[in-house]
Amino acid sequence: MKCSSQQIKKSVLQILKDGNSRTFADLERKINTGYRSILLNCKELEIFGAITIEKLNKHEANGKPYFQVSITASGREILKKL
Repeated sequence: MKCSSQQIKKSVLQILKDGNSRTFADLERKINTGYRSILLNCKELEIFGAITIEKLNKHEANGKPYFQVSITASGREILKKL
């Protein structure tokens, strides 16, 4: 069953609420949806100030650039309302 965009955004915020940063790939596995879906929903959440997306130059495991996603105070407030 496909997840709605709203369900994906809520899941992203719930996963990030513990304060730990996650990669797009980690969110993709935890929510069980596609990478592109995670990417687009995270970018939308970033526009609304609910999360921050930080590009890092080198992943420890493979040496490639990657993105870290973190929740903001605004994101925590949004999650309380959902």
